Amino acid sequence: MNSARKVDVELRQLRYFVAVAEELNFTRAAERLQIAQPPLSRQIQSLEKALGVTLLERTNRRVALTSVGEFFLTECRQILAQLENGIRATQRLANGETGQLVLGFEGSTYNDLVLNIIRELRTQYPDVKLVMREMPWDSR
Repeated sequence: MNSARKVDVELRQLRYFVAVAEELNFTRAAERLQIAQPPLSRQIQSLEKALGVTLLERTNRRVALTSVGEFFLTECRQILAQLENGIRATQRLANGETGQLVLGFEGSTYNDLVLNIIRELRTQYPDVKLVMREMPWDSR
């Protein structure tokens, strides 16, 4: 067994495996994924072949996770959760909901209006880091 070889696994296969592992039934997993059962079975077989391991024990009556399958299920859930978190974080950044906002102000304008604006920004966008910079009035 050569563990250094590159393994080609698709994200879709991980999602399919998680569905089968959670349902322990190919038909229900296929329904959940809204795909036909034969392609689902082929994708799981392809995943097992790519990994070089048996993830599921199959009989005519039941499907069960192997110990390797149980381990891989935990890993897949973490991978998929991390991906979802990354997607959400990227979208939030693109929408201006995270990141950094630099606010320049002239000393004498730091009044109740500015304080109210800052308070509102922090309320609406708690994940945006607000950096305050006092700027000289005549900064030509």
